[in-house]
Amino acid sequence: MAPPVALGSGNLGRVRNALNISYVAAVWSLLMGVAAVVIGARAGSTSLIGTGTDVLADMASSVVLVWRFHAELHGGKPSHTVESRAHLVASLALLVVAVGVAVGAIIRLVTGQGASPMTAGIVVAAVSVVTLPALAVAKLRIAADVGSRALRTDALISLVGAATAALSLVGLAVTGLFHWTAADPVAALLIAVLAGVTGVRELRQRAS
Repeated sequence: MAPPVALGSGNLGRVRNALNISYVAAVWSLLMGVAAVVIGARAGSTSLIGTGTDVLADMASSVVLVWRFHAELHGGKPSHTVESRAHLVASLALLVVAVGVAVGAIIRLVTGQGASPMTAGIVVAAVSVVTLPALAVAKLRIAADVGSRALRTDALISLVGAATAALSLVGLAVTGLFHWTAADPVAALLIAVLAGVTGVRELRQRAS
């Protein structure tokens, strides 16, 4: 793992930017993640629940990053241990999302349970599709500035969240228009694969 950029007068502002974006991501992810999970549970939408859990995984990762950058600001230099732990949490969060969503999707496919395309669920998914890519781009830019692989992985979680929201939106739309009950769990399975592949790739890069 490449070491984080050492602190200096020029880098202090960059680390503050990293801390601020992590705060913003944590708060936003908490609000949208809880909304997606609650609405998804009411609508019986595994894909929307998957989107919500991915966003909540983003929140967990962002909370660790808040700790990481706060420690760097007050410790005078970046901690390789804190950076490594933050990256590990971000990677494992994706795998947890993948397993949980996959199990739920398989159960719904076997039982033939579909989703109810509630307007609130469609709105939450649509908002996530619009906002998550912008948040991810900001994280990627700041991650490059401070040399943080953990923040880069957190940005990837946001991108995965945007993709899962798009899949959830498609699944709900197909269910509502064509009454295909398998659309939502199939979308959820695709979400699980996307999250799992990204998580495994990040763990492999961490070990290299």
